[in-house]
Amino acid sequence: MRALTIIYRYLLFFMVHLLIHNVLVQSIETCEAFVGDTVILPCSIDRTVAGVDVFWRDDEETVLVDIIKGKEDFSDQSPEYRDRVQTFQTEIANGNFSIKLSNVKLSDSGTYTCHPPPRAVQSVKLTVKEAEKKITPRNGDVTRRASSLFLLGFSLLYSLDF
Repeated sequence: MRALTIIYRYLLFFMVHLLIHNVLVQSIETCEAFVGDTVILPCSIDRTVAGVDVFWRDDEETVLVDIIKGKEDFSDQSPEYRDRVQTFQTEIANGNFSIKLSNVKLSDSGTYTCHPPPRAVQSVKLTVKEAEKKITPRNGDVTRRASSLFLLGFSLLYSLDF
């Protein structure tokens, strides 16, 4: 009886350890984009599926899109994502539930979760950065780098006769 109790304890310990390991090893995909870009948030499973339900949410549990029985459903979509989220409808049957988020904003930075079957949550961390500002010349002005000015000055000095 005592040996059986010890075996059960070791078995329980092993199962809890395995469960904790699976939770900790779950990776988070990362994506980066600039304001105004379009980004793909990946989510897939390794098998073909038909008629599944998949749910995309942001870190505040706001609805991006639901895929119900293999068809995209935007009826509960949050207004902040309206006309900015697309699915790859032809890829859903192949287990690809990735979405395309267009015209990203700084406020879109955060963690997104995809809930595909069989209850395996996949997370994507999106970082949105401010787009670099480009300096454009006005009214025919020319912008030059410092190295260009250095070469111009050096060539003028060289052309002078001493």
